[in-house]
Amino acid sequence: MIVLFVEDDSKLAQQTINFLENEGIEVDYAAGVKSALAISEDAGLALATAYDAIILDMNLPDGNGVSLAKILSARLPHTPILFLTGQAALEDKVAAFDAGALDYLTKPFAMAELAIRLKLLARKQPEHSDTFTLADLQVNFSEKIIQRAGRGITLSPQQWQLLALLCRSSPAYVAKATILSTIWADIDASNDMYKSLISRLRNNISRKHEAALLSIAPKQGVALREPDRCE
Repeated sequence: MIVLFVEDDSKLAQQTINFLENEGIEVDYAAGVKSALAISEDAGLALATAYDAIILDMNLPDGNGVSLAKILSARLPHTPILFLTGQAALEDKVAAFDAGALDYLTKPFAMAELAIRLKLLARKQPEHSDTFTLADLQVNFSEKIIQRAGRGITLSPQQWQLLALLCRSSPAYVAKATILSTIWADIDASNDMYKSLISRLRNNISRKHEAALLSIAPKQGVALREPDRCE
């Protein structure tokens, strides 16, 4: 198995990597939010699984582990996240699980316990597909191909990221705040930027003669839904 390990303490990281690799677990390492985002983007913008698990620290030098977890959960929704952190407060644990984590281990920790938890997380993940289908819309995330009734659709990287987030939650709505924190993690995006991204994705997915698949509800957010369920 292979995991992504995000930890700013380089000495601890190297010790952990050495132990995990002796346990047959390969490790990709990132020292902070920016490097983790770059690695995860290379891994694929979403439904294809690039890692068997992700290990995150709570406090990172260039950002927050909870915010990072939200983004990684959207990009790699089938990859379980384990927090490995010195933060032991209940509110930190709740925030981590709310962000998509499936496990939480506090420092100091036993290396053997971490390895066991990672293997159990990977074992519990169900078989899944890297494709998404809704009505006549078909999305293949591993090959970056999207078609609607046979016509090819080209999306920008941000549109792919938003589409991945919506596919993961479909048919439920995704809140505006979640979209903003996922797409624009490092900046305060304006309302115009948000509206423009939603509009461009909506227009790309549904032409004038096609039923709308992107539903927008002011107090709920945005959703991919069957045509008869769209607003």
